[in-house]
This record gives sequence, structure tokens and C-alpha cells, in this order.
Amino acid sequence: MSEDDSLPSAPLCALVPDEEWARLARYPEQTYLAGRTLLRQGDPGTHVLALVEGLVKVVRTEPDGRQRVLSFRGRGEILGEMALQPSSVRMADVRALRKSRACIVPAQDFHRFVQENKLARPIFELAWNRMREQVELCEGAVHERLALALLRLVAAAGGGKPCFSLTREELAQHIDVGRKAVSKALERLGPDCVRVGNRRIEVVSVAGLRKAAGGHVGADTSVGDVAHVTPYQVPRNGTAPRPL
Repeated sequence: MSEDDSLPSAPLCALVPDEEWARLARYPEQTYLAGRTLLRQGDPGTHVLALVEGLVKVVRTEPDGRQRVLSFRGRGEILGEMALQPSSVRMADVRALRKSRACIVPAQDFHRFVQENKLARPIFELAWNRMREQVELCEGAVHERLALALLRLVAAAGGGKPCFSLTREELAQHIDVGRKAVSKALERLGPDCVRVGNRRIEVVSVAGLRKAAGGHVGADTSVGDVAHVTPYQVPRNGTAPRPL
């Protein structure tokens, strides 16, 4: 596994100049507490959300009632853009993992933003890369897949304390295995790498996750230096993350 393999795709705002992302960040803002739903599966795509702070999970409910945690997204992301296609509805819920702030951008305004910044192809490539990421999480040994998923979660969080309100069941949904398989994988990773509590997952060693994921991806990095996990600098003032 290369270092890039352990990273989530670049957020959309990394593809535009700071001043263009700032345009989206000027739209009306809504605050969502942890556990709140930002976008709901089945709703029409009337708008997108520009996530200026926080961390969310994307959860799809299948017709038989089973749920699947598809991905995690951090600040600098656009949420809900796929539902803007003609006759489309939202294919999944977006729920806050932490207190989050997002700006509400009407569909027509976002279409104009995409045209002005020539983002149609980059958005298509971003969607393809995210599909590839989901496939990667369903291949290989369970402990490797879990380590990769946690690395990407830390990167999406963009810094701060790498402690997340997640259950074993949600991790199992995310990498498409059973809960028992996740419990065994967590035991294999060990408390020096990941600590597990009641609805809580804490990453202790990023370096340990990298090693467990199947390759040496950069220098030894402890949880206190999560900047090495992501190639983007994400300012907290609403401006866009920039590649290093």
C-alpha cells in the first residue's frame, strides 16, 4: 500500500482557489450537533452543503432495512451534489459525527459554480475515486481493511483528538464484514494502536495503523501528529484546504 492509498480523496474545495470556496462559505450557515441528520435519504436534491467545520458519516439504508456506513467526510467537502442530477433523490443520509457547520447552497447556484470553475470532470473523477475507496475497503484481510478505514477517518477529521463516536457495528458496516470480525480485528490491532469504549473508537497510533494496513507509508507518526496523515492543510477560517 502506498501512502496515497491510505488517504481519502481530496475534498472538492482543494480543486478551486480560496476565494471561490469562500463564495460558498458566504451562503446561510446551519449548525448540526453530533447525531443530527444534515441530509436525508430519499429527499429531492434542492441544495448542497458546503461543510466548513466538523465531521460527518454517509449512511445508506437498503430496502431490507440494513444500513451501510459508506464514508466519512470532513470540512472542505461538498455534500449532496450527486442528488442534483435530473430526477435524482438523495441516496443516503448524511449524519454529524461531531458538531458541524455547513453552508446551504441552492442547486441552481451550485450548478453555476461548477460551470464557472469547470468542475464537471473533477467532480466525476472525485465520485469515481470514492467508489474505488469503497471497493478497497471490501478486499483483503479484515484487520488491514479496518486499519485503512481508520487512517482515512483520521485524515477526514483533519486534526484534533482522533476519538470518534462509532460502534463496532458501524465499523463492520463500513468495511462490509460482521461485528465479530471487527472485534477480532480490533484485538489484533491491539490497544497500543486503537482503544475501544462504549460507542467510542480512539486511534492511539497512526504509525501502527499504517503498518497494519499492509505497508510502510511514511515516517513514524503518532496520534499527536495527524498532519502527516493527510496531504491537505485545512484552515479553520472557512477557506479551502490546499495541497502541501
